[in-house]
Amino acid sequence: MKKISILALSLIPTVAFANDDINNLDVYLRVDAGLTYSDLNVGDYDLGGFQGMFNFAFGGQYNRWRAELAYQERATVSELFSSLLTQTMATMEQHAFIVNGYYDIWSSKYFAWYFGGGAGLNSYEQVITYQDTGLEVTKDGYSSIFGLYTGLSINFEHIGIDLGVDYYYTYKPSQNNIVPKVGLRVIF
Repeated sequence: MKKISILALSLIPTVAFANDDINNLDVYLRVDAGLTYSDLNVGDYDLGGFQGMFNFAFGGQYNRWRAELAYQERATVSELFSSLLTQTMATMEQHAFIVNGYYDIWSSKYFAWYFGGGAGLNSYEQVITYQDTGLEVTKDGYSSIFGLYTGLSINFEHIGIDLGVDYYYTYKPSQNNIVPKVGLRVIF
């Protein structure tokens, strides 16, 4: 009986510590946007264009670690100059669900420098319009997407502002993108 009492008393600090750990978990919503120039290969055409990116994510932060599920939308439109030369206009829309993880390499009360990565599923739709004939060709499908992220977080009590650079690789259509971005996190 004495051993059981000692065991029960020894578990009290463990349970109390576990409750403190749960209290250290911060849940957040994140929204960010960025713009980059993308090298886009559509069919036989090498068309570059500006690509806008929008992310919406739900996640949790525990000490220096963050994990989240993000929905991302990217849209690319070929440059006017390229379309005039080739008489071809190409557009692409991409939607992705990505699981991301982050780690604060350096952090203080108000600032943190983070690094992260993610992987997910990307859907895409390419539309090529041949301006001289009016013919429109559409291609769509699914592929994998991978990302690496770094940036600076400016943190207040329930708000985080992220200034960062994201790198994305999609397998199909084959794209490498570096996206400067700005974001807002609301911490609950």
